[in-house]
Amino acid sequence: MKEILMKGSTVGRLNSPWERVLHLASRRAFRKGQTIDIGAGMKEDGRPCFYYILSGRIRLSYVGRGGEERTILYAGPGSLMNVPSVVADDVKNTVVTCMEAAEVALFDAAILTDTRFAAEHPDLMINLVQSLCVHLVIHSQRLAEQALADSLSQVCRVVCELAERHGGSDRFAPGMTQQELALLLGMHRTTLTRILCRLREMNVLGRFTRHELRILDRVRLEELAGKV
Repeated sequence: MKEILMKGSTVGRLNSPWERVLHLASRRAFRKGQTIDIGAGMKEDGRPCFYYILSGRIRLSYVGRGGEERTILYAGPGSLMNVPSVVADDVKNTVVTCMEAAEVALFDAAILTDTRFAAEHPDLMINLVQSLCVHLVIHSQRLAEQALADSLSQVCRVVCELAERHGGSDRFAPGMTQQELALLLGMHRTTLTRILCRLREMNVLGRFTRHELRILDRVRLEELAGKV
């Protein structure tokens, strides 16, 4: 599990024990670039289903209210997909795209609430819960990364504004401490410290104290601030 999380947003072989019950599923192939419409039942009778990836690689994305699409994770063989969507009956905002030719095994979603199936295969249900926890952590990481990216842009915009107030200089006295800047931006001091460290690692900003703030890369700073 730790190795999977360290790799970021790609999961695979999380649900390989489910290969024992592939006889309960039907198979279907998809072309590279094809979008899997999980809103419509993929079985011939139209019933909702979840699927097990036999081969290929797929991308799971969510569409925001503004229409923007964000990639959440990639999944390869040995992964169960579409479980949360069919359980919660929320498929409108989910987009699944085949990054390469793929074959999946379709399971009737009804087995997820079938007490007999759960009693006969408790290890599979435990495996499913464990894999969903991994997916949840990945989703949480994505949200945190997005929030940090938004905060980074906010910090860069304020630094640009401070520089403009000081005649566009790349070295000036901001007249505020990091703690005061954090309060101004409405963020935790730890978050601001993390962002400033990241900007230093990127060679965008240098020293930042009440008496001195150094801009090392004005062009990159403005890009991160969304000014260009």
